[in-house]
Amino acid sequence: MTYSEEDLERFRRYKRIHLKHDEMEAPLDKQLESLQKRERNKWIQLAVNVLALLFFGYSYYFDITQLSNTFLYILIAVFIVNTVLIFYQKRQILELKNYIQSELNRS
Repeated sequence: MTYSEEDLERFRRYKRIHLKHDEMEAPLDKQLESLQKRERNKWIQLAVNVLALLFFGYSYYFDITQLSNTFLYILIAVFIVNTVLIFYQKRQILELKNYIQSELNRS
């Protein structure tokens, strides 16, 4: 598969974002391993966010906590935005993994 110059630049940006400096210089198979670890970490972050959201929602719904409505809504909004950003990062990691895999297959 051939990539446009825009795609290649985007993959370089993704590498700078998701890989450490020494990982960027590593062979492609090591980069893939690092990205798989990062993807696993994103799943853990997502689970923590969902659990926190459920905890605060449950506490509020059953009057366990004395949070005001405004504070609860702000808290929920923050967790939702965080969850969306985690999914966005997961998508970037997946695209980068696919690109690196295609580069490995070509060589």
